[in-house]
Amino acid sequence: EEQNTPDALVLDVTFNGVTKEATVLGGSGYLENFHKVSFDDLDLEISYGAKRIDLPFSVKLNDFQLERYDGSMSPSSYASEVTLIDEANDVNFDHRIFMNNVLDYGGYRFFQSSYDQDERGTILSVNHDWWGTIITYLGYALMIIGFVWTLFNPHSRYWDLMKKIRHLRERRKALSVILIAFATSLISAQQSPQNHTHQENPYAVSREHADKFAEMMVLTYEGRYSPINTLAIDVMHKISRKDIITIPARGEMTANQMFLDIPLNVEFWKNQKIIYIREEAVSDLLGITETYASFNTFFNQKGEYLLGAYAEEASRKPEAERNTLDKEVIKINERLEIFMMTYQGSLLDIFPVQDSPDKWISWEDKLATTELQGSIRIINDDLQLPQVNYQQIMRLYFKETYDATRSGDYSKPDKILGYIKSIQRQLGNAEELPSDTKLQREISYNNSNIFINLRNLYSLLSVILLFLAFVDNIRSKPNKVLTIILNVFIAILFVGFLYHTYGMAMRWYLSGHAPWSNGYEALILVAWASLLAGFSFSRYSKITLAATALLAFFILMTASHSSYDPQLTNLQPVLKSYWLIVHVATLTISYGFLGLGLVLGLFNMFIYILKTSTNYKRLSLITQELTHVNEMTITIGLLLATIGTFLGGVWANESWGRYWGWDAKETWALVITIVYTIILHMRLAPKIKGEFIFNVASIFGFGSVLMTFIGVNYYFTKGMHSYASGDTPVFPIWAWAVISSIIVLIVIAGVNKRRIGKHQYQVEDS
Repeated sequence: EEQNTPDALVLDVTFNGVTKEATVLGGSGYLENFHKVSFDDLDLEISYGAKRIDLPFSVKLNDFQLERYDGSMSPSSYASEVTLIDEANDVNFDHRIFMNNVLDYGGYRFFQSSYDQDERGTILSVNHDWWGTIITYLGYALMIIGFVWTLFNPHSRYWDLMKKIRHLRERRKALSVILIAFATSLISAQQSPQNHTHQENPYAVSREHADKFAEMMVLTYEGRYSPINTLAIDVMHKISRKDIITIPARGEMTANQMFLDIPLNVEFWKNQKIIYIREEAVSDLLGITETYASFNTFFNQKGEYLLGAYAEEASRKPEAERNTLDKEVIKINERLEIFMMTYQGSLLDIFPVQDSPDKWISWEDKLATTELQGSIRIINDDLQLPQVNYQQIMRLYFKETYDATRSGDYSKPDKILGYIKSIQRQLGNAEELPSDTKLQREISYNNSNIFINLRNLYSLLSVILLFLAFVDNIRSKPNKVLTIILNVFIAILFVGFLYHTYGMAMRWYLSGHAPWSNGYEALILVAWASLLAGFSFSRYSKITLAATALLAFFILMTASHSSYDPQLTNLQPVLKSYWLIVHVATLTISYGFLGLGLVLGLFNMFIYILKTSTNYKRLSLITQELTHVNEMTITIGLLLATIGTFLGGVWANESWGRYWGWDAKETWALVITIVYTIILHMRLAPKIKGEFIFNVASIFGFGSVLMTFIGVNYYFTKGMHSYASGDTPVFPIWAWAVISSIIVLIVIAGVNKRRIGKHQYQVEDS
């Protein structure tokens, strides 16, 4: 389909019983392209597209400015320098319009919307609705005040739930052991011992020197200055999906070592099995049985690419028509390309161009052969190069490093690294370059694996807290020793929560923006919010706190999946606003509270299954307590989700001049609000109220959150609200298995509840 072509609207026009067909060309961006339809004594003109509205003043574009991140094609910001001319009121002034910075005049608001592909023209959107904006914002404010008031009004449903929980605690005398088998299986699932051995080899780059090399700055393809360590880890993850790789005859090698050693020993690394293959079908095409292959495995003796025909066919297909094999072949192409760029050196833009400090190049760039001028030439007195240019410096560095792998003396390579660092500081843009301290902190952040360690900690603590919380409720009398032990592990969880907060703060500091701008960071925030929800309600139920630890573990485990890239990235222009902090954080934190509702609902399903004729009354008190906590949690989640949606409307109006665009993300944000509003009001409907139905609804209601967070990002049309990156993943089989298991769990719980409930004392429904 050709772009920039008008749409065709086919109409049947009837006048005095006579019908004529009219084809009107137009659409978005087409002004008054009238089509004439003639009858005997009547001529009609019909147009399809935008309607021209004259302004009482004029706006002249003086200059359009598009700024990109250093060394990349990614837009950093774009702005229009305009002059507003109002001859009637003798007004004439200049103004700069850019994203989230509007021009206000005479009740009109001009927003930076987009720009022409040739980057010579700008596209502004216009809004003229002063009173509507004031009334709408006032309505938003009143609704938010009403929501918040429900949390502080002692006569509200929220406070009534707190009173009921206290009453249930007074009645509860004992609690059976619940989910112990589940907890034991979770412990078993987490036991995956790995026995790594480190073997020193004189022909491999030493870890110490590789770490020094990784301290140098590099300008990434996205235009972000970072230490080479960050790039090396990203490359290793993309090629091998590992943090440390074991090479025969060399032992363990870090990302820094591998990244430096590849260009030193290209032929050696081409024969190492480091390229990850996910799909068995690709392994079959290559004639191998392993999940890792060497670079040379993909080529025959003639140097022909074995997957060439498949890659060409896959790339020609539209994304929606690509099957699993097509997507895997494309991914392997990317891994092979990254490997090639690594040994060719084209990834390492470590040299600033003289007189162009914002442009950085690799030693293989043509500009790298340009002789350096000025004070930089002083390095020639020590290095004795035939010509002082970047290419000669790097060739000497690689030669000395290669020799050092045999002699063990890295003094010369270390000295050359010092010269390169000095060049970066002298010729680079000092205002843009991160400090050495910041670079070291980023390396420290990369090496700490904060969220991987937290994932493991949360998994262990969730099992321990579940066990201790249930044992604590089993006993008819309080046990001081058990209480102390339980509080100790709660304190450890709180320390983990603080460490989680520190990790997010570090990402904020290193990236320069709020750490919830992509899918990985959003999951990190949801996990943090789930823990916040757990501690908020820990006074009512220790089981709830254990549930949040389990939920945080599952979320961080999802974040560590290969579909989510933990790489620090730059912001899109539209996200450079304080609204990113307010709107996105409010919505994302709500997912944590609603996710806790899902887990509490599942816990109650397990308790319903464990109910017998002898423990029915006691366990019913437990399910009532957890249900009340669940309702309180969902109330907070709904409050935040609704406020976040309102704030999104305000942000959209401040950025584009419209509140709502009905794109997929906005629509499903509204669906979340509607779904959970219905769930909280089900207690008022006689035929659908009740404890069991509420818990079932809290489980299925979370599907709207998953659809918003995952479905919209990966399976719907991607736009400004999408956190997704890369190709759309195939819906995994295990997800169907999980959904089926939850349905079976609910059915069994419902059947058992009904069977036991017919013959046992019914606890009074609240």
